[in-house]
Amino acid sequence: MQEKLLIGDQSIRYKKASDFLSKLDPDWESLVKKRGAFSLKISQDLEPYQSLIKSVIFQQLHPKSANTIFTRFLLIFDNKFPDDKSILKKSSIKIKSCGLSQNKLLTILEIASLSANKKLPTSIEIIKMRDDEIIKLFTATKGIGEWTVQMLLIFNLGRLDIIPKNDSAIRKNYRKLKRLTNPITPREIEMISKSWKPYRSVASWYLWGLE
Repeated sequence: MQEKLLIGDQSIRYKKASDFLSKLDPDWESLVKKRGAFSLKISQDLEPYQSLIKSVIFQQLHPKSANTIFTRFLLIFDNKFPDDKSILKKSSIKIKSCGLSQNKLLTILEIASLSANKKLPTSIEIIKMRDDEIIKLFTATKGIGEWTVQMLLIFNLGRLDIIPKNDSAIRKNYRKLKRLTNPITPREIEMISKSWKPYRSVASWYLWGLE
C-alpha cells in the first residue's frame, strides 16, 4: 500500500512538472504536448556507486555506442550489475575488453575501491545529502565530472531540479526549440534554465527527446 501511495505521489509531481513547463511559452507547450507526460525511469535497484559507474561508461559517448559497451560490461559479470568486490576481483584486462578506455577503467576501479572501503554514501545515506554536496563529494575523484554526477542525481536519485549545462544535446536542442542561430554556451543555458526551476531535470528530459 505504501509503495502505491509513493507511486501516486510521484505521478502527481511529474504531472505538475509537465504542466509547469507547458505554461512557459508556446514552444514549451508544443514540446510537452508532442512528447507527452514526463516519465522518468529511476534505477532504484542500483546503489549510488553503481549508478555512478554506469554514468562513467556513458559519458562522452553516443547513446548507441555507450549501450553496446554497457551490455558487454554486464556480460562479463553474468549479465548482472556487479557489486564493488566483484569488480575488484575481476581482471582489469577483462573489464577493459568490453570497450572501455584506460581512463574510464581506472575511474571505475577507483569507484569500486572507494565503495568497498566504505568511503562513498549508501542509497540510504545519500538521500539526506543536498545536490551540491553530492556533486562536490564525487567530483573529488579523478575521472568523475559534474555531468557524470548529475546523471546519478537524475536517474538514480530522481532529483527534479538538475541542469546538465555541459550536455551538448540539451544546448543544441534548446537552440532548435527556439530556432536560434548562434550556439549556446554552458553558462548561457544555466542562466536560461532559471525559468525552468524547480523542474530543470524535467526540462532536460524533454529537450533530450526533441527530434
